[in-house]
Amino acid sequence: MISLEHFSYRYAGNDQPALEDLSLTIDEGEFVLLTGPSGCGKTTLALALAGFLFSQYDGEFSGNVDVFGRNPSKEPIYEIADLVGLVQQNPENQFCTLMVEDEIAFGLENRNIPREEIERSLVWALEAVGCLHLRDRSLRSLSGGEKQKIALAAILAANPRMIIFDEPTSNLDPTATREIFEIILDLQRRAKVTVLVIEHKHDFLDRAGPRLIQMSAGRILGQNASRPGPITVRKPEYMNSVDQPLLEVTGLRASYPGRKVLDGLDFQLFPGELVSLLGDNGSGKSTLLLSLLKMHPPESASILFKGRDLKDIEPYELGREIGLVFQNPDHQIFAQTVWQEAVLGPVNYRLQPGEYEDRTRSLLDRAGLGDRLQEHPYRLSYGEKRRLNLISILSYQPQLLLLDEIFIGQDWKNAEFLMGLLVDYVQAGNSVIVVNHNPAYYPLISTRLLFLSGGKLVVDAPLAEGLRRIEEIGKSVYLPGSGS
Repeated sequence: MISLEHFSYRYAGNDQPALEDLSLTIDEGEFVLLTGPSGCGKTTLALALAGFLFSQYDGEFSGNVDVFGRNPSKEPIYEIADLVGLVQQNPENQFCTLMVEDEIAFGLENRNIPREEIERSLVWALEAVGCLHLRDRSLRSLSGGEKQKIALAAILAANPRMIIFDEPTSNLDPTATREIFEIILDLQRRAKVTVLVIEHKHDFLDRAGPRLIQMSAGRILGQNASRPGPITVRKPEYMNSVDQPLLEVTGLRASYPGRKVLDGLDFQLFPGELVSLLGDNGSGKSTLLLSLLKMHPPESASILFKGRDLKDIEPYELGREIGLVFQNPDHQIFAQTVWQEAVLGPVNYRLQPGEYEDRTRSLLDRAGLGDRLQEHPYRLSYGEKRRLNLISILSYQPQLLLLDEIFIGQDWKNAEFLMGLLVDYVQAGNSVIVVNHNPAYYPLISTRLLFLSGGKLVVDAPLAEGLRRIEEIGKSVYLPGSGS
């Protein structure tokens, strides 16, 4: 079995413990679902069971941890890795190589497993996550969702006795989410692997009847407790009554070496619109956002922002008008403290303190970060970083927000908070394009849907019509209540 007895942990430099007097037992072969608010200690618990907390982080702990009769705080990490595999929340944090094939084989080669067995495990793991076609690709060339699948495949190939999934579907489209959950359930049923899943969206997993454990503030709050209530958000009104579009895109084509991504996109965006950008992993959603900010220059396109050709707008000026939140929060952290990060934009654009300080402090308080202003942003949880990323953009109030999976790592209450911010933002006459894979969220706030497939825009319609069109093209897994 796996157990923690009165276990507490405090990261170096933090006043408050991340885990406090936590006791928990998981039987071998059990399926456990761990939930709780962002920053409550779920990932820290996962790191403790996998041994990384004691070998790669500075901190103080007390109590005992036991994994199949071994103590992760005293054993070498490679010994615990034979027993426990951790699929981390940010896949880039666990990559050790540059190529997909090398990443899957890396752990197996370190165990001196025969080449023929490595080949069999490699092919099986890639097929299990539907990524055999990515075998020869570089990790850098993958989309966020594809990276998450490869991180999972690398752990599956190693065949540990326990697998911990830390939000394994956070970057995945609904189709891939369902596939990954099926893999997890099949592993638990067929191979009797001990499975611990940390996940906010767990409707599909609920069907298997896992033991639900809820955490709060570093402690076990309860087991098999009730699910959170519904999210209530005031939906923005649809404004097409405005004559002049904010953004006009015509004939947008974009590629990466040897791979076409976007193939002739045409659309307009008006002030006051909150548009959800949907599509399977690798369909070009992130590339589209980057193209609109000239961070991935398109091969050909006519892009007008407020009537001006994007080519004629200098990056500094464009960044003041268009704010981007990347898919990976670590790609957007530049400052030494939470406060410095939050106000980096307005300071850079030379706004007066009275124009941003009170608003930014209020947002940080509402985001649960008000008492952590002097901490380094890297001390925040994944979900907390996402909230800080958004606040760092809202602090200087650009007219257009481009948000790449902003709801990753958010519990339902923080997702509700972020959605409320976006609704208020567009009601003030601004516009938002948000990439979002969660069918429970985007219908609550969207005025319009865009759906990418095969490099083309196959759906561009107001919410109700867009949902009908998505069903017509055979993508009903994206609809609310699909169970993904």
